[in-house]
Amino acid sequence: MKMLFRTNPRILLPAAVLVLGCGGVLGARLATAGAEQTEFPARPTPELCRARAVMPAPARPAQALPGSTPAWLRRTSHTPTMAPAATDGIPDFAAIRDVNTKKVRFFAYLLPLVERENARLSDLRERLGYIHDHRRWDRELDAEDAAWLDDLAREFRLKNVDPQSDTFWDDLMRRVDVLPDDLVLVQAANESAWGTSRFAREGHNFFGQWCFSAGCGIVPAARPDGATYEVAHFTSVDESVGSYMRNLNSGHSYTELRRIRADFRAKNHEPEAAALAGGLLSYSERGQHYVDEIRAMLRHNASAIEEARSRVAVAASS
Repeated sequence: MKMLFRTNPRILLPAAVLVLGCGGVLGARLATAGAEQTEFPARPTPELCRARAVMPAPARPAQALPGSTPAWLRRTSHTPTMAPAATDGIPDFAAIRDVNTKKVRFFAYLLPLVERENARLSDLRERLGYIHDHRRWDRELDAEDAAWLDDLAREFRLKNVDPQSDTFWDDLMRRVDVLPDDLVLVQAANESAWGTSRFAREGHNFFGQWCFSAGCGIVPAARPDGATYEVAHFTSVDESVGSYMRNLNSGHSYTELRRIRADFRAKNHEPEAAALAGGLLSYSERGQHYVDEIRAMLRHNASAIEEARSRVAVAASS
């Protein structure tokens, strides 16, 4: 028996999968338009499971500026004017033959959704900053602000709410922040094969997120025998965008991404997409090669993203 395990270590893989709770071998990527998941790592790892896991919306998400907010917290919202988000009827991107036209259409389709979620994050961060300043002035938090802070910490997966702790505030401020829209857009393009994959078209899943219970998503055609993981199904593209951004803002796998972003904030600079891409090592089994690919996509698609921004702005103002 010992010799059998020594010469055939794959016998141990099913047991490892059950222990890890992954339900099978993970880590596929969509390499070509409309492709199924066909590449898998030799062994699933706990880190890969955490990195790709779907991040559901909180039951009670924190609101940025409710009407009952004290006067000292009321400020004009910085939410940009934008075109209505189109979350149903995903365009048939595969039918667009011109490559640049397809890119611009893809970016323009997703950009309002990304801007809307970033606007929400900006408002949450603004109110959090006001409350933090209020607390640093040695003023007690009222019941409403304390409840809001508790909801916010829960949404961003901080278990211990301690307004007396500088560590708590630092960690929460690192999590409640925007993501560069160009980073979100190129990752969506990479993970969804420019919106043509089955998981994007049928499951509104533009970021390759996974779930781990039977019936929770779409089963990849190339999934190995015995594997039980599925590619998560969302009710809308908005839900997919929100889950992805919650993952990067609160998941253990992206602590480094948040540290890089905090360094930009400490220097009063806006976070840069190429730099934050360095915190995506866990998003794919390809590690640094995946990061390099995302950075190359940022360079090669900069003009298409700018054109998409112009089109969205024109649509919003018309």
